[in-house]
Amino acid sequence: MYLQEITWIIAIISFMGSIAIFLFKKIVIEPLQKSIQSLDKTIQQLERSTNKQLDIYDKEIELLKIQATRHEEQLKTLFNKKEGA
Repeated sequence: MYLQEITWIIAIISFMGSIAIFLFKKIVIEPLQKSIQSLDKTIQQLERSTNKQLDIYDKEIELLKIQATRHEEQLKTLFNKKEGA
């Protein structure tokens, strides 16, 4: 009789543990996984957006460099004309 009681107790504890693990998974793990996936998508979108912005800024900087170089050359030409006149 003693062995049967121990077996029943182990079975009940195993069943309760299984329920606790199942509930923990449903209540904690699954919502956490969904949140992590959502965060991952948001970070990927942010990365794409940031890369596009950086590309735009790089192009604008290149244009500004070209304009600055052109202005410097124009100023040199003006000073050279003024000195030569």
